[in-house]
Amino acid sequence: MVFTIYGPIEDAGYWAACEALVARLPEAPVIAELDATMISQAVTNLIKNAGEAVESLYEKGAPSGYAPEVRVSMTSTDDTIRITISDNGPGMTPEVLQQVKEPLFTTKNFGAGLGLPAVERIAELHGGGLDIHSSPGQGATVTIWLPVTQARSDAQAAASRSGMTKPVEAY
Repeated sequence: MVFTIYGPIEDAGYWAACEALVARLPEAPVIAELDATMISQAVTNLIKNAGEAVESLYEKGAPSGYAPEVRVSMTSTDDTIRITISDNGPGMTPEVLQQVKEPLFTTKNFGAGLGLPAVERIAELHGGGLDIHSSPGQGATVTIWLPVTQARSDAQAAASRSGMTKPVEAY
């Protein structure tokens, strides 16, 4: 099984609602030991959040000429993969930003507030992490970072603990 970032982009479904979905992805495959199902779930959640953010700005009355945009990029170095999802939605206040990774915290009228804590946990299970940057009126940028090389035993243990599929090489 192979993880491709195009699957989560299509699964999220919000790309069709955006004037532009900008994807900046490496031309060559990036190979890493990870659980494709878990990473796909995490990336899908982040893209959905970005789509919901730009959608909420429309619902609240977007400024004239506003063009919703969700950007997805993936970069890698010798030791780290970074998948970044950005939007030009309403952004978050510093108070919200401090709480956004807390389980059960949500600013939405729907949802349980488990999405970002789950994404952070998935990243941590793979030896990585989650960074979030936002300010009101400036949208949000969320980056999940993962090690390029993770010992198979560590990834297998994470998959076993989560009840998810076995780790795979991802492109």
